[in-house]
Amino acid sequence: MFGIGSHLDTARYRLTLARLLNVPKEAVRGHVIGEHGDGAVICASTTTVNGHPVHVPLKAVREELTARPGRISSGIGRTRSGPAGAVLSTLRLALGHHDGTTELTTPHNGDWYGIPLRFTAGQPVPCLPTLDSTEAQLLHTARTRLHTAYTELVHPEGAS
Repeated sequence: MFGIGSHLDTARYRLTLARLLNVPKEAVRGHVIGEHGDGAVICASTTTVNGHPVHVPLKAVREELTARPGRISSGIGRTRSGPAGAVLSTLRLALGHHDGTTELTTPHNGDWYGIPLRFTAGQPVPCLPTLDSTEAQLLHTARTRLHTAYTELVHPEGAS
């Protein structure tokens, strides 16, 4: 079982950064990991454009990513094809039709959180990017929040 939140956040991140840097979206490589939404970890330290490291305007990126859901809701009221595209892309990889890397929520190191998975012949292998100290701390925070939330779902407080 996989979750697609990090996949969607990564796609939105790459589109946003491409627009802010005025480059084609295909030129941007970068990941958003951890949890979906406000607690997402933008891996700015390993983001590249055309294979070269780039300064990521994190404040502008975060502002745009935070505002995006509201713009979608006020515009069409729902996403059009992001989740469906993420599912289809993942199916192609998981079924071995293509090899590639995508960000998915999956079990890793005892917790469930979004990480890059490299699929080869349908087999996923975690491939976390190198994180700077801030990104590592943000990922730890996201993992802790998610672990707490998942634990509460399995063992609700006060349940016997």
